[in-house]
Amino acid sequence: MADHQTDFVRLVYGILNRDPADYPDPLAPKLFSDLGADSLDAVEITMSVEDGFEIVITDEEAEPFADARAEKTVGDWWALVEPKLAEKVEG
Repeated sequence: MADHQTDFVRLVYGILNRDPADYPDPLAPKLFSDLGADSLDAVEITMSVEDGFEIVITDEEAEPFADARAEKTVGDWWALVEPKLAEKVEG
């Protein structure tokens, strides 16, 4: 994993009190059904990612990640964050 991706995975798993080493692909687990997240965890992840990586995630972007029915994965979150980090580096 790239450095930012590793930091991101550690942040998410740390909030959820999980160890990414317990999963063959730490980007694959679903936040709610596999990792036991709830909507408050999703809000905490959003705020922590914004603060930790100095990016902005809009309410519209974050909303699907707070919905357990959406079955979003850690990788889905990363797919949202990664381009924002690239924009930050380029800008």
